[in-house]
Amino acid sequence: MKLFYSEGSCSLSPHIVLNELGIPFEKIKIDWTGNDGTLKELNRLNENGCVPTLQLEDGSALTEGAAIVQYLADLKP
Repeated sequence: MKLFYSEGSCSLSPHIVLNELGIPFEKIKIDWTGNDGTLKELNRLNENGCVPTLQLEDGSALTEGAAIVQYLADLKP
């Protein structure tokens, strides 16, 4: 899994839940200037370009913080 995030956004709760549940994930910090390709990758997954976005192992993505947290909670009840 990959968590696309930005400091000062609503990305903190999915990050905390992933850590607390011990689920391995890659953190992708978005460079809003577009200089490092992270913004392009985010826009490919989420047409609104919003964070947090969680890319799942099958390549699909969840794009809202509450939905991400609920999905993660359902993985490890």
